[in-house]
This record gives sequence, C-alpha cells and structure tokens, in this order.
Amino acid sequence: MTASARRSLTPAQHRTLIASQMTEKALQAHVLTLARTTGWLVYHTHDSRRSQPGFPDLVLVHARRATVLYRELKTETGRIRPEQRQWLTALAEAGADAAVWRPSDWLGDRVAAELLGVVS
Repeated sequence: MTASARRSLTPAQHRTLIASQMTEKALQAHVLTLARTTGWLVYHTHDSRRSQPGFPDLVLVHARRATVLYRELKTETGRIRPEQRQWLTALAEAGADAAVWRPSDWLGDRVAAELLGVVS
C-alpha cells in the first residue's frame, strides 16, 4: 500500500486493515498486558497437545469483581473448530461468560470494556 493510499484511509478502514494483519499471538500479548495491569489473574495453557481439545485459550479471573471470563482468541478470519464451539456453548449454557475475541474486538472497545468492567 502506498503512502498516499494509507493517508486516504478512514479510521474504520485503518482498524480493519490492522485487524486483518494481527496474529493470534499478537492479540494474546495485547490482551494479557491489559488484563494483568488491571488486576486480572490469567490462565493460558501453553502446550495444549495433552489437554482437552477445544477448551478456550484464556481463563481470566477478577476476584474483586467476582468475574470469570473464558475467551477463545482468533485472528479476524480464524475459524472456530467444532470442539471449541462445543466448549463455548456448554460454558455459556452453564452460566459462564464465554466468548471469542478477535483483533477487531481489541481495536474496537469490546475487549477493553469487558476487562475494565465498562457497560456499554
């Protein structure tokens, strides 16, 4: 993309472009930094080969807020596998806050709002 083309992007187009290029690893790094600096205890299985297939990437606990979040992280175009869908659905049906976060959620206000406890 040329410099003149970049200058002609709207803020929304810029966010879309950045989101499309963000890896899951980069998204995770951003989420972990914000979560830990705002008082969340975070669990992530680093090597899931011997773990239950499909369990969400992150379990975030904020004791003072009495809140637990289960989050699967995906790239903007990443597909949720059937095992992941099964876990997210079962957790949600059991009353847990279980969802997927994508780069667009990070670049928008969703991730920050959920971690900071902002109700929109």
